[in-house]
Amino acid sequence: MKISYFALFLIIFSCGSGTQKEESTTGAIELIDGAKETISSGVTTGFLKTINSSKTKKLPQLERTNFDSFGDESEYAQIDFKALKLYQVYPERNFEEPNFRAIDMYTLPIRDDHHSVVVTVLKNEHEMESILINYTTEGDIIDHELVSYDEIAESMSQVVSRISENRLTVNRIFWGNTKEVEQIEYEIRWDGTIEKVNTLSLNDFFTDFSLIDDVLTSLELDWVQLKTTIIKTKVFPDNPNEIFLIIPEVVDEGEQFFELNSHILIADKPTGKITHDFFESHQTNQWVSDAIELREITIDTAQYPLSEVTKAYGIKVDFLGMSRVNPYSKQTWSLFIKSGDKLEKALSNYSIKDFGGEWDGDCEGEFVNEEKIVFPGTHKTKGYFDFLVNKKITESKDYKNEDEECQTENSYHIKNSILKFDGTTYSEVEESLETKSYSQIHPRKLTNFQIDQFEVDQAYELNGQKIITGNYKPEKGSHYTSSTESQFDWGDRLLILDSENDVVFQSLGFGDLYLFDTHFYQAKTSDKIIIICQKAFEYPFGGEVFILEESSIKHIGTLAIEGNEEGKFLTDLVDIQETGNNLVFSLKSDQLTLKPGEESSTQVTNAIYVYQGDQFILKTNTP
Repeated sequence: MKISYFALFLIIFSCGSGTQKEESTTGAIELIDGAKETISSGVTTGFLKTINSSKTKKLPQLERTNFDSFGDESEYAQIDFKALKLYQVYPERNFEEPNFRAIDMYTLPIRDDHHSVVVTVLKNEHEMESILINYTTEGDIIDHELVSYDEIAESMSQVVSRISENRLTVNRIFWGNTKEVEQIEYEIRWDGTIEKVNTLSLNDFFTDFSLIDDVLTSLELDWVQLKTTIIKTKVFPDNPNEIFLIIPEVVDEGEQFFELNSHILIADKPTGKITHDFFESHQTNQWVSDAIELREITIDTAQYPLSEVTKAYGIKVDFLGMSRVNPYSKQTWSLFIKSGDKLEKALSNYSIKDFGGEWDGDCEGEFVNEEKIVFPGTHKTKGYFDFLVNKKITESKDYKNEDEECQTENSYHIKNSILKFDGTTYSEVEESLETKSYSQIHPRKLTNFQIDQFEVDQAYELNGQKIITGNYKPEKGSHYTSSTESQFDWGDRLLILDSENDVVFQSLGFGDLYLFDTHFYQAKTSDKIIIICQKAFEYPFGGEVFILEESSIKHIGTLAIEGNEEGKFLTDLVDIQETGNNLVFSLKSDQLTLKPGEESSTQVTNAIYVYQGDQFILKTNTP
């Protein structure tokens, strides 16, 4: 190239003198610039020719090129390393060496304003690697990163990758005494640069790494094919040798977008052998994340009895909308049952939480939140128990008052439905479920009613009986004597007296309470009366529940729950409905406290108590 420039100058300067020299100088500059443009154009033309003649692959691309990808050297392509400027990627190497050369390449449609090329380089007879290189439109290298590596001398290390339009996931694998996988996440930016954003040791991240690795080998999947943040495992308490797995396989992936195939499995924990499996495509499983983001997939810790011998395993999937002024969230629930060596989906993507609304981004807006709690009933359809569904629907309105302060008004509706099995799957029955709703009633209150050796706090007359609350008067300064109370049975209690004022029922004592307030509830078409005795010290902490029916009464359990509505206790918020043989106690409040006043108290958004048979059980959507 230097010789060409020198000859060009000799020709120019051999022309005449004086004015002619001045004119010739201008022409020389033009010729030199023209020569440079020709040289530059030649490089660009060579680059574009190399790019345009190359094959193009789709995104996302799994890059796992290794020695097994080629039958023999005859399949190695002739790649123009100069046009691709590979000497900038490997400045210390000489591409004239026969055992160091580019042997394959393809392009990827990552961005419209730059070129992305994956080049495979044979480094020597034992090593091969592939590099993702981003170029400007003129062929200048912007950035590059290793995306695959293979060596056959010791066969102890490998690199594989998943390349998408804005994300590069690289797995560095090392086989020593045990298999180790380091996952490195890169962001492919709009300007073509490649920036590392996270590094994770999968061996340390997953306590069941070896077992998951064995399962992936059986499925013929690599770690790099998975959305590793969503992989879940769970050992069930009733069989510690059995482990439940969620394996999410990436099908498509982009910026704030992915689609996943679902592999739902049960494996033998000691051996890692798959005993039951279920596969569903992204086309039907709803495992898609876009404007509505798939945030999490969890294994439901409860096991649901579908019959006396069949239990179902649950999976919950959480979604979150990304709009600030149109907030949205949803949680779906699916059930799986064992069938031979397979799992079958008995309930598919049933929505148990659904929240949405619209607001102005400041204060004013309207929202609807629906939460469902599902529990098995006693009636069967096609051999499986029906599931009863309790729905709490909260309608919220935010507005500014006269002082421009933001206020919230909530209204609540409790509804019930039923899920029935049709022989293949469960589905919600449109027909309404027969339900009895209980409303508060107010029996005649007795004043100045007295009982020997008993301090009466409240007294009511109902259907010829008297319902009394209070406590026994202490004898000789002791609250519990051998005749009336004990160390574990003292304080406030409920009594039932007949028409002769004889005690026909006496509950256990519940201690020395600040408040033990009686409330009565009855359905229009029922003779059954439910009594809740609200308990409180300086704060309310639930109530004791009794059922009075045909002059007989029994204590069925404790409602260890309170709402967060200001100035309202449990007995102000409770909704009681009877569906079939079940009594369901719900609270009309957007936030609930379980075990109020105790160190183990927790906050939940929804919970119910169900009285079924002789059991009084708390049900929540929180594991």
